[in-house]
Amino acid sequence: MLPVYTYVIIYGVSIFFGLLTYSKYAHKTELKVFLGFLIYSFLTECIGAYLGRVLIRNTNYVYNIWNIFNFFFYAYFIFSRIKAKGKINFIKILAGLFSIVTFINIVFYAGLIKVVLVNNAIFAKSLIVIIMIVYFIELLKSDEILNFKKSLFFWICMGVFLYNVAFIPAFALVKYTSFFGVFKYITFSLNIIMNLCFITGFIISKKEFN
Repeated sequence: MLPVYTYVIIYGVSIFFGLLTYSKYAHKTELKVFLGFLIYSFLTECIGAYLGRVLIRNTNYVYNIWNIFNFFFYAYFIFSRIKAKGKINFIKILAGLFSIVTFINIVFYAGLIKVVLVNNAIFAKSLIVIIMIVYFIELLKSDEILNFKKSLFFWICMGVFLYNVAFIPAFALVKYTSFFGVFKYITFSLNIIMNLCFITGFIISKKEFN
């Protein structure tokens, strides 16, 4: 069994390196907002752990809200980097589609409090994978590819892409088999990989490429 505050620690370490290297990206709004999102994720895990493990309360709404914000944040994050108008409109369409599906799911079906919006979260992760692919295609066609390893944007997107693209088949495996017990260890490993990408970006990125 994983410790109660495992994810709190993981996010805490990423935030530490983010603050330590803040001067590298203090000039870039999207990257400062990313640090803010990490802090929000950290607080979500703190609240979720306290409500669920200490007070034994329902935490579904805490994580449902986080999953919704998670999608919109990364849609905004990539939107800020894309220059091609067609790709920009494509991301807008995906964001609009997610908004409609989420609204219908909350208002007419599952609600926000009683259950975890699993299907909504999987849909969000699928769209995030698509959005990240859009970013990588844009990156490959630009001069930024020459110094991609020095860009914090790249490391953030790589971490998020690896997490989400692996999460979906892992969830499908658990849903249709009896391997539910290992799912929490899979998600733990994926979170480690994602945050290691974040930390790598904080450490090796250069101010002029952020």
